[in-house]
Amino acid sequence: MKQYNQFNNQNKKASEKAFTIGFIVIFALCFLPFALKGTNKNDIPSEPAAADHPEVSGGDISGPYAADDIPTVHELPGIKFNYSKDTDFPLSDDMLMSEAALLYDKDTNTILYSKNADKALYPASTTKIMTAYVALKHLSPDHELKAGTELTLLQPESSLAYLKQGSILTLEDALYALMLPSGNDAAYIIAANTARAVSGEPDMNDADAIKYFSRLMNAEAMMAGANRTHFCVPDGYHDPFHYTTAEDLLRISLKTDEYPLLSEIVLAPYRETKIISGEAFFWSNGNCLVVNDNGYYLPYATGFKTGFTDEAGYCMVATASKDNRNLIAVTMNSPTLAGRYTDAAKLFYSVLEPEKLIEPAETTAAQTAVPLEEQN
Repeated sequence: MKQYNQFNNQNKKASEKAFTIGFIVIFALCFLPFALKGTNKNDIPSEPAAADHPEVSGGDISGPYAADDIPTVHELPGIKFNYSKDTDFPLSDDMLMSEAALLYDKDTNTILYSKNADKALYPASTTKIMTAYVALKHLSPDHELKAGTELTLLQPESSLAYLKQGSILTLEDALYALMLPSGNDAAYIIAANTARAVSGEPDMNDADAIKYFSRLMNAEAMMAGANRTHFCVPDGYHDPFHYTTAEDLLRISLKTDEYPLLSEIVLAPYRETKIISGEAFFWSNGNCLVVNDNGYYLPYATGFKTGFTDEAGYCMVATASKDNRNLIAVTMNSPTLAGRYTDAAKLFYSVLEPEKLIEPAETTAAQTAVPLEEQN
């Protein structure tokens, strides 16, 4: 019996050894070609590792992203800024309600004022600036988009342009639907159609198309030097791994100068149109700074995009021009809609009309009660 057990143990060890060797050979045959192939520098970067995500105000940033070797921002050109050293700037941090803010002079490429501008925060619908940019980089304004089942991915209480499955429209009309009423439906239509066109895979499923488009967004963010930014969705609906900073948002916004059509869109008070499939729409601009029928209107404001979620607070990127000064203001995580607009106005006032600055920031109860359609 002892000899029998020894014989069995020897056979068992031999079998385990053969299995191990076989597994190693199969593993090598399956994966070695990929290891030898290397990384194509033209590939769209993959998601960063969870450990690479900064801590974001208001949320947990741990998560299930796979680590990949991607170029760091220091290896890419990026957008660099000058920083003002003016110690007597007329605006102080306690005059603003927003958690982060900055003011930028386009003519001198100088950030004149900043408050927590490098702090990672949630961007809400200001995300759509990048969505619009990526779409225009790859498609012409007259490119036809068809609304499909990607609309089933919309989250509850999304802001809408009221597009439906089967609707056919040009990219230009879709951009109006995206930027004026802040249509999350338009964001998903744009993202899915762009991903399928760029990838050359017209039958790509909805989830993969949105993921592909998000990778395009992240690639453009890296090229702009936005190294504390990560996008997951095209509409800005809350995701703990979808974040940016005020300074990165400025970099992203500056990229839109490549497409003057976007500047025309964000200045329009409304868009009345009949799309290719026959439906008629009237979309109003949700940016109160450029619509002259409300108390937040600024005659020299020229755009750009607002955003809101519970987690992000009230955000915006705003542009203004007066007396040959061209400025961009970014505000993030204001506790109220009023604070979003008054902070942007104060940033512009600090240069264009310093006599209008008021200290400290104040908001009435009436100003905090806003309808859902304005919270985008």
